[in-house]
Parts: sequence; structure tokens; C-alpha cells
Amino acid sequence: MAICYLLSVVLLFSFHNELEKWCVLGARMGLSEHQYHHVLDMKSLVPATTCVTPSTGPAQQYGLPLVHRRGPCSPLHQDQPHNPSMIFLRDKARYQLIASSIASSWHGHNVNPPPREQGEDMTVPVPGMEGDFLVTVGLGSPTRSLTLILDTGCDLTWTQCIPCPDAGCYKQEDPYYEPSKSSTYSDPQFYHSPSTYKIFYEDKSYSYGYYARDTLTLGPNYKFPNFVFGCGQNNSSNGFGSTAGILGLGKGTHTLVSQTAYKFNQIFCYCIPPTFSTNGYLLFGLGARKYCHPEMFTPLVSALPARPQYFVNLLSITIEDQTLSFTNLIKPNPSPSSSPSSSSSYKTIIDSGTTITRLPQSVYAVLCSAFQNYMWGYPEAPELPPLLDTCYDLEDYEDVKLPRIVLNFEQANVTLDPSGIIWRESNSQVCLAFSGNTDQKDDLIIIGSTQQSKLDILYDVKSKRVGFGRGSCGV
Repeated sequence: MAICYLLSVVLLFSFHNELEKWCVLGARMGLSEHQYHHVLDMKSLVPATTCVTPSTGPAQQYGLPLVHRRGPCSPLHQDQPHNPSMIFLRDKARYQLIASSIASSWHGHNVNPPPREQGEDMTVPVPGMEGDFLVTVGLGSPTRSLTLILDTGCDLTWTQCIPCPDAGCYKQEDPYYEPSKSSTYSDPQFYHSPSTYKIFYEDKSYSYGYYARDTLTLGPNYKFPNFVFGCGQNNSSNGFGSTAGILGLGKGTHTLVSQTAYKFNQIFCYCIPPTFSTNGYLLFGLGARKYCHPEMFTPLVSALPARPQYFVNLLSITIEDQTLSFTNLIKPNPSPSSSPSSSSSYKTIIDSGTTITRLPQSVYAVLCSAFQNYMWGYPEAPELPPLLDTCYDLEDYEDVKLPRIVLNFEQANVTLDPSGIIWRESNSQVCLAFSGNTDQKDDLIIIGSTQQSKLDILYDVKSKRVGFGRGSCGV
């Protein structure tokens, strides 16, 4: 196990002064009855071999089931098996591209570039491999069911379309969408040309195609005529497995969130399941308001409006009864569009496509050290490269005590579920599910899907805020 080093006096902990507030918040969210720790039943982290899903629930009426790509609930029966090295390598590649593109926008001359037009070439981050979560939507008339990767960091929704010139489509589980067989298909009428797109991903995969319109079906109750999407004509399979494409839930002009705003008012919510064998849900509009129960909201930061990602302010992290103040650990980045109540602005993204949360090295070093101090009585285990360096052998334990970890956003203190603190590769290799940034100078923070586990996360894009509450998925 790698040693988490301390960085002189700037790594001092500050004790939290509002302990009663934390107790009340934890009770409201239905978390551990203990003030500073969770007692975790190890069996709760072991996925079942069959899909465990309720016959009724909010997703059946107001949205879509959200399933893990490799789990037994996934419709992709022929996708690749679980491979942690590949998972983390792809996750690392996604982080590196996000970090480099945001750094150039944040520090460069073109901080607020003009919105990207339909038809222009685009470069977007590679989807996280194992961290991908899937939804099934309908497209066309009659409806063609398509299994797509959910991605809050991508604008464009696209799928493979046939005919594909020169065998340009990879093999997917669902039947291909065929425009000529849909009675509601049409060509978009843009005020400029060309009407084509090119998306390049960090792992050398890509999708080239043209823009199209057709009826999008979301669950049993919602249809959206003239939905603009990408019709992929030349697509590489690397990174997409046997999915049919991407469902883009970013905040761009032509994302699904914007195109369905007249019905859903730019509101959606999801709950990521804690194990591979259980379902989560993706809800929209009134369904999101009815079934997602955020206890608190944090403002969206609009420092880079042309970026598809959702930015927020994460100000500190509390582990057990100690708070890691970013004021002492990170040099803040001034942001002219931060809310008035925020004294500092840190580049923080909430991202469904990233698996493991990334922290600046100075923050990760302190968090890792505190976690090690808390877990000192448990036997250590080998690292899980290339991301997880703090692991334990818990094979002989039925119950494990974990420190409570709270993400202190601006105006919202969010207690992580125990499944959002650790990554269980096996009972003999259970690791802290955070990683330090590769570059020591990189101050980007990405909140990955592991840390979002079992939380209702509600995006109210029109009101420029994100809500957090205790989710009901995976139970």
C-alpha cells in the first residue's frame, strides 16, 4: 500500500463546529445511526448473480431504469467481462481529457467561447468503461428500442444508423436504427452547413455521422417529436462495447435536457445503484420532483458556459469528525460567475461517466492519511492500479466500521453512502474509492459515479442548482 504523505502545516485538520447539524442531517437522510461512522455489513456489497429489481417503481411510470453495464440487469449480455485494470485505465483517460480541455478553457484566452453550432466537429471525453450506466430509449415510428450510455458530460445523443457505408457500424446488441423504416424521420433544417458531426474520443474511438430528427420515446408516457440526434455512419467499437450509442444529458443548447425543456422544464434526477445487480432510475420533470427528495441544493457554477459539464463548488470534505478545508489545501480559482455567497471557486464537476472521484493531490493526501488512521486495525491488501492505492483485506470480517465522509458543497453538506466510500473488488481487496490527480498542479475535482451511489441527484438546470437526498434505488 502506498504511503499517504503529509504536506507540512497546510495539512492541518479543522474540527467541525456544527456537530448537532450533522446528526440531524444524517437522521433525515436515513444514513448510519452513528455520528461519525458507518457499520457496514460486507454482504451488502456483494452483487447477486441475478437481477434484483422491483416490479413497480418510479422508473416504470416517470422515467427509465438505470442499470450497470456489466451487471445481470444489463441487456448487453455479450459485453466484456469485469476487468478492473481496463476500467481504471479508461477512467484515467477520461479524466485526463476532461482536465486538459477544462484547463485550456479556464486559463486560456477563450474562457467563454461561442456556443458550438450543429454540424461542427466536436471533441468530447471518452466514456468511462465499467462506470457506464445504461438506459433504454425508443426512437422512431414504430419505436426501435436502443440501449444507450448515460453521460452528463456529453451534449449530443447519437446512435448507429443503417445503412452504414463500408461496414462503418460496430456490432451492437439492439437492432440498428434504420431511418428509412421510420414514418416520423426527417432531416433537420439548419441555417448553415454542413449537417454532419465528428466526435473523437481519448481512446481513439470515434463516431462520424449526420444530424437527424425523429420521435424520441422515454418510458411509457413521454414522446418527443422532431428530436435532434446524431446518426452514426462510421463508428469504432472501442469504448462503446455493444451499446447503441450515447444519451447526452449535458447542459448544451442541443442536449436532451434542452430539447425536452417544454415538457420537463430542464429537470432530471437519477439514483445510481450501489451494486451491479440492482437497478437505479432516471426520472424527468414532474416525476423527478415527485420521487426524488433532495434535502439540500448547491448552486450550479456557470464559469464555463460552453462546456457541457455541470460545475459546482466543493469547499471541503469531512471525514469522521475532521474537516479538510480547501482554503488551506488548494489555491482557489477566481470565477466571475460564482454565486455571491461563495468566497472561493474550485473547479468541481459532477460527472456520471467518471467512475472514481478525483481530488487535487494535496487534498487526497490528507483524506487518504485520515482514512488509513481510521482503518489501522484492518489488514492491508495490495493496491488496485492504476488508481486505487489504499486497500484492505476484509475477508474475515462480517461487519466493517467505516468513517463517515461528507462532501461539503456550497450550501449543501452531503453524507456519502458507505457504498460511495469504498470500491469492493473482492472481500480480500476493498479500497478507498478516491484518487489523487496525476499532475500535482491540477486542482480539478470530479465527483464520480461511485461517490454518487444511492443518492438522489436532481439537476434543476433552469434554476441553476443541483439537489441531493437519500435515494431509494438498490433496496
